[in-house]
Amino acid sequence: MRAILLLILLSLLSACVVFPVTDKEATRIANMRCELSSDKKVLKIVDVAKATNTFYSVSGVVLSPILIPVSGLLSGSYTLVNNIYFYGEQKIKCDDASESH
Repeated sequence: MRAILLLILLSLLSACVVFPVTDKEATRIANMRCELSSDKKVLKIVDVAKATNTFYSVSGVVLSPILIPVSGLLSGSYTLVNNIYFYGEQKIKCDDASESH
């Protein structure tokens, strides 16, 4: 029973990867206020098979338990560093902008 449940779960997750995308609303608001050069990122989970109209083979199902956490870890690290830079730039430029008015 557990094996069947695990196989169903793996087949549902087999085509998903995690990658960073720009948070357009937060970036737009920050750029209007402070004219920042960076943008805020958020993580998005995408079903690659649906996005490309392809289907994974058996090897894709086997690799999915490795692919999803690895893509999440790499994308999460990039997003974390990018957002630290974004918030730092926002803090410096917005504080300078508010003091000069």
